[in-house]
Amino acid sequence: MMWLALLVAVLLWWLMTGLALMSVHQSPRSKQVIFSFSSVTALVTVLAVEGNAAAHTPLATIIGFAMALIIWAWLELSYLMGFITGPVKAPATATLSQWQRFRYALGTTIYHELLVVGVVGLVCVLGAGLPNPTIQNTLAVLWLMRWSTKLNLFLGVRHFNSEWLPAHMTYITSYLRPGKNSWFIFVSTLLAAYCTYILFFLGQVANEPATALSFFLIAWLAALAVLEHVFLMIPMGETVLWRWARTDTREAS
Repeated sequence: MMWLALLVAVLLWWLMTGLALMSVHQSPRSKQVIFSFSSVTALVTVLAVEGNAAAHTPLATIIGFAMALIIWAWLELSYLMGFITGPVKAPATATLSQWQRFRYALGTTIYHELLVVGVVGLVCVLGAGLPNPTIQNTLAVLWLMRWSTKLNLFLGVRHFNSEWLPAHMTYITSYLRPGKNSWFIFVSTLLAAYCTYILFFLGQVANEPATALSFFLIAWLAALAVLEHVFLMIPMGETVLWRWARTDTREAS
């Protein structure tokens, strides 16, 4: 189960990251079409949460993991395409204090943060008490690791590839501190690595194949998130993994 989970998690992580990267650099018209299609797909997926959570089989577990990634991809696209962001859409100025910079940085994304809370909360309610919690657990891990990444970018990391951002979102880089790792990146990465170990352990001791597969899928996803934290600390040329999705990162007019 562990190696099946590795194959599924890595393949879906690599593919959906590349598709998202490709999507946010399209023309405005193409982005509207992509977002409309992804919105319908995400809505259908949310409506299917209860049915998937009620099925406790290895196949349902893999499908639930993919469903969570579909929902998360829609959430990411809604922000990176500029449809749901926050009231602040201007770069930070040099006169801002640390607290003001944090408040304005939060203002660039607060509407989207509330959307994420609402969607994850809805999924948790729909799947509550059912035997297959893969969807809600996957979304919870993605949500926590996303916040860890955002805090690290704000406090300071050595490496951040701003080319991944679409042109209309480049003002966000003024709130980040690339160039030097803060203490938080080391603490958060070690804590995430320990939590990942716990997930692998729970998978090893699980009595049922579906439960073990669920823990392993989420554990490998957490391991990939830890790897992304390492990418922030140490430049490793990771963009080569998605070269196929970045034939031209300039947005079409």
